[in-house]
Amino acid sequence: MASNVLNNKWLRPVLSLCALAGLLVMGGCGGGSGAPNNPFAPGPVAVGPLFLLPPTAVVYSHTAATLQVSGGAAPYQAFSSNSAVLPVALNVTAAVIVLIPSDVAADTPVVITVQDAIGQTATSAVTVRPAPLFNTLTVVPSRTACGTNAVCSGDLATATVQVTGPGGAGIPNRQVKFDVIVGAFGIQSSNPAQPLVSSLTVVSDASGNARVILQAAVNVPTQPAEIRATDLTTGNAVTASFTIVQQTDGSAILSVVPPTATITGPDKATCSFGVRTDYFIYGGTPPYHIAPSFPDTVLLVNNTVNFSGGSFEAITNGSCVNPLVFTIVDAIGRQTTATLSNVLGTANVVVPSPPVTVTPSTVTAAAACSAATPTFGFTITGGTPPFSVASSDGIVATSPVTTSPGSFTFKVSNFATNHDNMIFIGDASVPQKAAIATVHCP
Repeated sequence: MASNVLNNKWLRPVLSLCALAGLLVMGGCGGGSGAPNNPFAPGPVAVGPLFLLPPTAVVYSHTAATLQVSGGAAPYQAFSSNSAVLPVALNVTAAVIVLIPSDVAADTPVVITVQDAIGQTATSAVTVRPAPLFNTLTVVPSRTACGTNAVCSGDLATATVQVTGPGGAGIPNRQVKFDVIVGAFGIQSSNPAQPLVSSLTVVSDASGNARVILQAAVNVPTQPAEIRATDLTTGNAVTASFTIVQQTDGSAILSVVPPTATITGPDKATCSFGVRTDYFIYGGTPPYHIAPSFPDTVLLVNNTVNFSGGSFEAITNGSCVNPLVFTIVDAIGRQTTATLSNVLGTANVVVPSPPVTVTPSTVTAAAACSAATPTFGFTITGGTPPFSVASSDGIVATSPVTTSPGSFTFKVSNFATNHDNMIFIGDASVPQKAAIATVHCP
């Protein structure tokens, strides 16, 4: 029994020593998770340098700009050396610093500093410049038939904006871009292949004014429209709204000379025939098409007029009409009218006189004409008295003859045989009516 007790007393310290040695061995070998000396664990992440891009920049008053943060350790904070001129938000979101410069009278330097989470800093030298300002963008229609702030369909308008400096003086040679935002209209360009565009860049003139010509589409329904002008140097922009009004009445822009014409017939029973009237067309957009309301009552020449100032002709054909309306339509659908009245005259109806008749028309002497040949008598009927009677071969008595019927006598003075003595009778009408009598000498 004594030996067993001794053995137990000896084994206990030995076993404890072995256990402690095992723990020391495991600790020295890096046993257990999270051991600080594990050669396979990743090392700490290296933080790169901090950048603020671009390192130098030029911005304009009231024109937004941005700086980009790169590298370093997020989160970032931003600071301005002159927050009154160029304020920035303290906390930087999405590595972007938004700049909205205030008004300045002259170029003003400002330093923007960004700091990361481990204390690194980077800077950008920003120059704030006075921004050209826009005055009101105005749209002035070529005519006010549809209103002072409205453009008739198919019509033109001028859009104008002035680029001005801080003192209010106009800035010349500034590129200004005009854009159609909404509405059925285009901006006139100098390109024949594309006369209307939705965007056009022009240069301001000596007074700082930039302008473009707008053209509303033809016959479009009434609708709102909007145009924008942008200064390409700064990005400053201004918009203007106006209305496009549908209109087909072209009377305010198309003119016809004469606008109306009246032709009177020769008497109370007759309208004119063969009388010509020329109508001249001005304004609008040629060519013009002309259509009469009663085509059969007039002869129309040139029913298409190809240029402003050209004319069409209307020739009466004896038809009475009061009035005849000519509808004139230009190339983009605007209309106006002109009229022609062909009416009866005021003079009483003149009944034409019957033709002049002489009886007998031919006389043959019983014997050869001689000094003893008797006098021949003739009677005139019809025509309009007085009548003149003449002959180169004999003597006419009682000429002129003042009545119808009326009479005269003729005596042969040419005694040639086998000869016709001619007597000529003419009345007083215009044109003159005439008759001839013959005395034949066998």
